[in-house]
Amino acid sequence: MLFAVFFLTAGFAFVNYFLVYFGILLLFSTIISLPLFYYQMNVEELRVHRELEKEKVFKDDFVHVKVVIENMGKSSFDFLEIKDYFNPQLFRLILGENYISTRIGPKGKIKFSYILEPKVRGEYAIGPLSVTVKDRLGFNSEERLIPDSVTDILVYPPYEDIKRIEILGSKRSLMLNYGVQRSKQKGLGSEFYGMRKYVYGDQFRLIDWKASARTQKLIVKEFESERDVTVMIIVDSSETMAGGAIENTKFEYAIRACMLLAKVALTRRDYVGVFTFSGKKNFKFLKPKSGDDYFYQILDFVARVKPQEKCRIVEAMDHFIRRFQKRSLVFIISDFESNAKEISRAIGKLVPFNHTIIIFNIFSPWFEIHEIDLSSTDKALAEAISEEMMEHVLIIRQELRNLGVNLITVGPDDMMNKVLDNYLTAKKKGSAY
Repeated sequence: MLFAVFFLTAGFAFVNYFLVYFGILLLFSTIISLPLFYYQMNVEELRVHRELEKEKVFKDDFVHVKVVIENMGKSSFDFLEIKDYFNPQLFRLILGENYISTRIGPKGKIKFSYILEPKVRGEYAIGPLSVTVKDRLGFNSEERLIPDSVTDILVYPPYEDIKRIEILGSKRSLMLNYGVQRSKQKGLGSEFYGMRKYVYGDQFRLIDWKASARTQKLIVKEFESERDVTVMIIVDSSETMAGGAIENTKFEYAIRACMLLAKVALTRRDYVGVFTFSGKKNFKFLKPKSGDDYFYQILDFVARVKPQEKCRIVEAMDHFIRRFQKRSLVFIISDFESNAKEISRAIGKLVPFNHTIIIFNIFSPWFEIHEIDLSSTDKALAEAISEEMMEHVLIIRQELRNLGVNLITVGPDDMMNKVLDNYLTAKKKGSAY
């Protein structure tokens, strides 16, 4: 229409009949072609859908995406464009193209495919699909977004990480590196613990008559039984945990530590539960269970969690103690970028339940500059930020020490070792739960 008006104006201005005729032709072509286009091109006759080879993948795996276009009508579409949208920050296009320009005849079917590689662990969406139909002259076009054409895909952490955790958490590996320790309690178990003098209320069948005859006093045998421990892993999923490189944020390290703890504890036949928290709408609780297969349920649970909203640690601990009160070994993983008094108040809510509480503080500066070459200016700035953050951590550590809880500061290089060592040390002591 703009070109038609331009040529008409130019034709009259320069008294050029060719430009006038050309402008009129353009004008009538546009006016006539528009209703004709909408009459002939019924976009509703097109059926477009996406097919995924699998909807759950590991981060280092590939996603094969197929797009199918079917023409259910009797008319052909000479100029057709199909595009499948995805977020390039979350997925890398490895092979093929996510769009096609083609022609499709009556009752025809066309397929095209492409391959994506997920960059980040989490639950994300592929889509929507868009369809653009054009007429022969290119004067008119119509674009439609296909309803319900968004497909959710769940991305697990890298398979290499899972295998490493499985190997580290295997019975053989733990026996070779750390020995086998299970929590003990005195009682009517099968393993001999010791001998002591008889006291009123002891069962007669526990009396060792030979030892009693030798000492001329009643002596009873004590046995101990192994017992399973409930391990609760609490992970901060607030927006501050997203700091760091997109593939190695503080939250990604926290999830790896969570998976390592879960695998090792399940291998030792403990019960494991997970609680993630940020804002009030993002408190997610996975009930403690045991068994080797339960590790993959935990994996599925944490894969759906992503860092978002501000940290509400006091409300989070309120929610946790309403859901769970059993005396347990509790691990808390957080960057603690909140008010020190609030953190102390939140942890104080757990203390009356006699949990054994082990807290890992993800020290933000170490994670956010990890494996990054800094200039001298950036290094000076990073040191200043680190000092300020460390002062905040020391205040929190003192607040928690008053509650009888220790705060362990971890970096990307020693986080996994410290998490595992503290779990095994707590299991070896075994008297706190």
